[in-house]
Amino acid sequence: MHTILSDLNLKTKLLFMMVSLCFLSIAFLLILYARAEKDLIEEVRHHTEELSTAIQVSIEQISKTSEGEGLDKLKSLMSVKKKGIKEISVINNTRDVIASSNPRLIGKKLFIKGESVKNIGNVTEYMTTTGGQKQYDMLLPVVMGKERLGYIHIETQFEDFESIARANHRNRLLATLAIFSIGILVAMYLSKKYTEPIQSIAQAAQRVAGGDLSVSLIVQGHDEIGRLTQNFNDMVMKLNENRALQSKLKEAEHMSKIGTLASGIAHEVRNPLNLINLSIDHLRVAHAPSEPEKKESFLSTIARVKSEIERLDGMVSNFLNFGRPLNLNLKNISLDPIIGETLALLGERCSEQKIGVEVRSSGARYSVMADYRHIKTCFLNIFLNAIQAMPEGGHLTVEDRVVNGAVTIRVEDTGCGIAPGNMDRVFEPYFTTKEIGIGLGLALTKRIVEEHGGRIMLSSAEGKGTAVTLTLPAVPGV
Repeated sequence: MHTILSDLNLKTKLLFMMVSLCFLSIAFLLILYARAEKDLIEEVRHHTEELSTAIQVSIEQISKTSEGEGLDKLKSLMSVKKKGIKEISVINNTRDVIASSNPRLIGKKLFIKGESVKNIGNVTEYMTTTGGQKQYDMLLPVVMGKERLGYIHIETQFEDFESIARANHRNRLLATLAIFSIGILVAMYLSKKYTEPIQSIAQAAQRVAGGDLSVSLIVQGHDEIGRLTQNFNDMVMKLNENRALQSKLKEAEHMSKIGTLASGIAHEVRNPLNLINLSIDHLRVAHAPSEPEKKESFLSTIARVKSEIERLDGMVSNFLNFGRPLNLNLKNISLDPIIGETLALLGERCSEQKIGVEVRSSGARYSVMADYRHIKTCFLNIFLNAIQAMPEGGHLTVEDRVVNGAVTIRVEDTGCGIAPGNMDRVFEPYFTTKEIGIGLGLALTKRIVEEHGGRIMLSSAEGKGTAVTLTLPAVPGV
């Protein structure tokens, strides 16, 4: 029932409340009217019965010679005073009281005064108002044959009927007040139920206007307020999406500008690098010392210079490759030879930094559809990052597995690890925490792997090391 009511709209709820109050009012008033009518009919019946008894006793009294018996019956009627009849007296034609429910009146003459006198048939009615209550004196002639024997005097006061009317009026007033009090309470409840969510929405809207898009309201029910709350949440969600999209567009625009600038610089830098490299080769051939010790020192210096030139050329290549679409030359190849060749290129550097290298092969036969040059670039970037993370030495582990039609290469080092705050940014272009480097290695690696239909994942513990997992789809049937 509560769910059904909560799903109704405000207009239906108010209509339901007004109809309910109307039915309650009608029902209570009908019950009160029926009860008052029953009490009034019962009271009239008592009065009628008692009045009939009084008239009968009075006639018997005036027509019989046994006064004692009739007097006792009239005295017994004194209880009817509580029902509206105050006194009953029997008088003769000269207005002398010969019997009465009030013994003090016996033997005295009866004087009746009234503000108004009415003759209704043979009955004379006198009406007097005392203390706001109407008192009626009725004279009923007693006739036998054609002879009038006397009168019956009945003094009445209809205060009971007025009390019934007052009680009925009071009950109707109380019932009406009770019903409308319930209506006011229900209206206050509905007002509170609807104004509080509206105030919450207004406060949330003020927070959104201030730039806080983390606001989310609880949706209660499916009425107007529930739909308004849901629409507000949808609006905030769309604003969040627009903000994220704008941020990505700004970032993409920024990266595009950087890429364009970097490509231009890379082209300008590559030509001098080639000239320097050729000049170094010329110097090594033409000016190498003849003494063995000097020659070894000279060649070592030349090798370091060429190594730095190659590093700079690699950085230039990364700049150029990152800004260009990848043209993959896919072939059916195995990754083991590529891993071996790449590690061999870095063997001398690993020895210098006292880094132990371990290759764990699963022995499974596999091949992948890949571009040899690009995949080798990926492994070179991954291995270089691992080596750079272990300047004081460490251990580098390379392990392959074939699971569910995919080749997985896991590269793990015991280096410095990555801070938790930087984990979400390691694949972003131009993000780096190293003193040297431009932050394109992992970004380019991720791009190449995804172009091959694979994925790359990274896990790290700061101060303990980093593990990079590269997965590529295996060629079926191998």
